[in-house]
Amino acid sequence: MKNSPILLSILFTLLALVFPTIAGVIIAVKNISSLSSICLIQFIAFAGGVLVTLWIMKKSKFSFQDFGFRKFKAEAWIAVIVVSELVPFLNGITDKDGFSAQYVFILLLLVIAVGFCEELIFRGLIFKYLSAKGLKVAILGSSILFGIGHLANLASGHNLLLVLIQIVFAFLFGLVCAEIVAKTKSIIIPIVWHATHDFIAFLTDGEPNVLSVSIYVLHCLLLIGLAIYFWRALFSKKETTEFMKLNNGNPEIGV
Repeated sequence: MKNSPILLSILFTLLALVFPTIAGVIIAVKNISSLSSICLIQFIAFAGGVLVTLWIMKKSKFSFQDFGFRKFKAEAWIAVIVVSELVPFLNGITDKDGFSAQYVFILLLLVIAVGFCEELIFRGLIFKYLSAKGLKVAILGSSILFGIGHLANLASGHNLLLVLIQIVFAFLFGLVCAEIVAKTKSIIIPIVWHATHDFIAFLTDGEPNVLSVSIYVLHCLLLIGLAIYFWRALFSKKETTEFMKLNNGNPEIGV
């Protein structure tokens, strides 16, 4: 494509907002209140998003492997992510009306679709196209756009302060996911992590209390720690030298 990577990235961000918006409109127009029905509609919308994104990838100048569809080597830091995602269960399982086995199954389908759709767009399309501007731009740019994308929650009637907190968390989460893609050259871990995080969040999301807020703060601190760890690993002298060798002497060309 001849369009600039930045313009394309903004357009892809808007694309990511189309699917939840469609689902939201249908739910509002039909005045649907059933949790299972809401999740099912959202799943169909995001599943459609996955298909559209895969079609865009196929029509691009890159291969699916270029977008991160490749194997990865498991490392010790994965254990940190796993433990961090188990911590919210200390706050218990949410007791919601209609919280049935059917709802949990549909919810599982939904988070898988969301994980695929959003990661393919932000850590796939956007990350790859922004890589033309440099690895740092790809990491930070895709993360910022991912955070800004959560501004759409305001349209759903969410509290402004809550949305701002979500934006900060989304940025940190996106930052670490982008760094993982840069380090492993694979998008698989971010997809699995994203889906798992959303699933656990739905299961454990109850009324705010001291424990839930403490867990949220701990999550943010862990993300900051991981972000710093990966940043140092990616841009150490040794890694920079390797990037220069791979990219004809230019350390700022993306992977």
